[in-house]
Amino acid sequence: MKATEFGYRHQALVHRLIVGAAFLTYLVDREDVVWRFVKDSTTPHELERRAFILASLFIAAGAILCTWARACCRASSGVVRESYRCPYRRTYLGDLCYAIGLGSLAPLAGFVILVTGEALRVFRLMRRIGVPTRQDRLLLGRPLVLPVAEEIHPRWGSAFRQEAIKWGLLVTMIVFVITLKDRHAEVLAAASFLVGLLLQAPIFGHSSDDG
Repeated sequence: MKATEFGYRHQALVHRLIVGAAFLTYLVDREDVVWRFVKDSTTPHELERRAFILASLFIAAGAILCTWARACCRASSGVVRESYRCPYRRTYLGDLCYAIGLGSLAPLAGFVILVTGEALRVFRLMRRIGVPTRQDRLLLGRPLVLPVAEEIHPRWGSAFRQEAIKWGLLVTMIVFVITLKDRHAEVLAAASFLVGLLLQAPIFGHSSDDG
């Protein structure tokens, strides 16, 4: 079962729809998955802190893997460089780690939706690797132009902007681990999402630090 061409070309949109569906479960369940399982223990807050430290490590792993993949991505012969053509397995593994960490903030049903949805999305995308898109088929129909060898420089500025939401959520988790205050997490998470979307706007796409 491979990803459709729409799912392959609009991975960020599909990911955000899954995340949105996961956190909409707060409308029917106000307890996050971690608190649900630790609230009846003798030391609930200590166990909660440990669980969120582990979740923070998953988010950190996801942010590092995805940023590294985007920074080092390069166009293959005859194919336009685009974000969804970055080193696949590293990016998809990062997305899955991030989903597990982020899911800790959602209710139990939301955690299941997020992790299962992202795992299914990644599985479908992995099976799609090597299958040419419509754009690729059009390019293959053109006269062959041999690529010019060039030194590839990591594009760290662009990579951090594209993954700003993940890094913002990592900061959110660190603050939450320290304070265990839901309000702090909610405000920082919303700010991370909005700032991340702003940094991904086209106006920031041609900054001089991309080279």
